Order: sequence, then C-alpha cells, then structure tokens
Amino acid sequence: MVAMSLACSPGSHDPRNVLVPGGNVQRGKKLIGRMGCGACHVIPGIRAARGRVGPPLYDFGDRVFIAGELPNTPANLMRWIENPPAVKPHTAMPDLGVTKNQARDMTAYLYSLRK
Repeated sequence: MVAMSLACSPGSHDPRNVLVPGGNVQRGKKLIGRMGCGACHVIPGIRAARGRVGPPLYDFGDRVFIAGELPNTPANLMRWIENPPAVKPHTAMPDLGVTKNQARDMTAYLYSLRK
C-alpha cells in the first residue's frame, strides 16, 4: 500500500495532507521494527516499541514539527530519518545508516499514524 493523499492547497504544510511518492507503509513498518527504533520510542503498531529516550510517536502524521523545530514535511522527515545529526548536530538520535528508499518507506508509515 502506498501512502498518498492530496494537499488542500499548494505549499500546505499540514501533515495530514501529505504525499509520499513511492513510500510503502508496510515496508516502513517492518523497517522501523528491524532498525530498533522502538528501543528509544513508543511507536504504535510496532511490537515491543516501548522506549522512553525519544518522544512517543503517537499521531505522528498530525504533528506540526519534527525534532521540535523542522516543519513536518515528507522531505524533512526523510532527511531527518536518514541522518539526524546532520540536521540537528546535538541530537541524541543516532545515524542508523538508513538509505533514502528506507527513509521514504519509514516516512510513509509514520505519516499513517493519525488520530
């Protein structure tokens, strides 16, 4: 299943209106589980994802910001997932060596988490 929806207006930053071209929700869910994201985050739908180091990712698709400062857009989230310290140097979130394609799928999954 590809995560897609249409934006209400051009340039809209409402995360509920995102398009993740080529993103696969199910692959993203599996990757998030395999990469151990749940060691630091509570992530709905990911078994044993009960970490308390990073923020819980409930309703991530409805959030306005990533890491407290980046507008929540697919491009920003993919960049963040690929290499968090390159985006925010003093973050506790490590660079896990996520590829661009993996980040796209993980983004699709995270955007599927909505109220």
